[in-house]
Amino acid sequence: MKKVKDGLNLQLAASQIDVDRLNKEFYGRFNYPWPPMTFQAYSDPSFWPCRLNQDIGYWQCDRIPSNAKIWVGGCGTNQSVITALKFPGASVLGTDISLPSLETSEDSALQLGVENLELEEKSLNDATYEEEFDFVVCTGVIHHNADPLVPLKRLAASLKPGGVMELMVYNFYHMLLQGAFQTAIRGLCGDGASMSMEKELETTRDLIRSFPEKNLMADFLLQFANAYEADLADNLLQPVMHSYTIETFVALLDEAGLELLLPCVNQFDRTDNRLNWNMRFDDSDLQRRYEGLDDLKRWQLSNLLLFEKSPMLWFYVQRKDSPYKRKGEQDVCEEFLDYRFEKNSTGVRLFSRGEKGEYKEQSQNQFFPGPLNSHDHLAKLVYNALDAGKTIREIFGELQIEPSFQNINRVRINLTTSAFPYLAAVK
Repeated sequence: MKKVKDGLNLQLAASQIDVDRLNKEFYGRFNYPWPPMTFQAYSDPSFWPCRLNQDIGYWQCDRIPSNAKIWVGGCGTNQSVITALKFPGASVLGTDISLPSLETSEDSALQLGVENLELEEKSLNDATYEEEFDFVVCTGVIHHNADPLVPLKRLAASLKPGGVMELMVYNFYHMLLQGAFQTAIRGLCGDGASMSMEKELETTRDLIRSFPEKNLMADFLLQFANAYEADLADNLLQPVMHSYTIETFVALLDEAGLELLLPCVNQFDRTDNRLNWNMRFDDSDLQRRYEGLDDLKRWQLSNLLLFEKSPMLWFYVQRKDSPYKRKGEQDVCEEFLDYRFEKNSTGVRLFSRGEKGEYKEQSQNQFFPGPLNSHDHLAKLVYNALDAGKTIREIFGELQIEPSFQNINRVRINLTTSAFPYLAAVK
């Protein structure tokens, strides 16, 4: 009897070479993600590097430089272009296994006048970079490998000793329905050991139109009734898919010589209001015990209890031998209290996509970010009371806000991170 790997949708995970071939065919057929309706080009080369530094608690913006070397591994159709626009002083390399994705990226970059981006067709499994990059971005890629540890070690090797990686893998509790459907559709359209993309796509559409049961799967499939073909395929027809909890993610990182820094608040969690890996309990003793746990144990507990409502496994990581000692989340919050901040912005040029797919620059001058867009009332209070001559601790005192870890972290996330880039630390 053929041995089946543990987990959902791992039937085709025979070898790195086989899965690379499948992914190359898959993303050659389904060009994902589709080109965005707008691109933004930023005038201040230090704006996003400073936000990145603040994300991980380097308030003086002295860790990742404006002229960083950046690698976007598995860049798809637009991630490397977006990165090059956000870091105009950096040199950016975008690699992907899908040539059509790279061609889309190249076309967009040419239209936008991007000059700091290099593109290369390459699998992460074949990368040979050694201590070359200050910042590496790899989101939603390594979990589509037969053994995710192999590409992760390649990514880790590419980091300079003090470099930082932005890494995302699938949250196990988010992917149960996707994994179950992907496994089922493979068996329904074949023997489970091969993939027929067109047959699976047609069968999936049939199931969306007329699913035979009234259950969670039926409700889940209905979300894709009017989805773009590439979006439907990326969610429902992936060739191979691993997923993780905080605990298993940390174990994977450890094998690659990496360690977690802090969560990266991303556009998806922001939309779903899943900004924080920390829970708030009504029982004060329970809250005290919970906050007394170290980051990894606390986040794992949140992963288990929040289940499908937990944030994405989207984190900043560094080498375990980094010259920078890891800062815990509570330590970063305490440092945040003793810094002074000012409101900040950068000029931005907006390019909109026309009906024929061409990008044209809008004529009016704009600034980013716009008005404060946060639903957090504490963040609004602090923002409105901001005084560059006063520390956050002093502002908390004047507003009579309790300087608890929960309150500090909420304000930090909602005002100083890349997701909410409203404040810059005063040097």
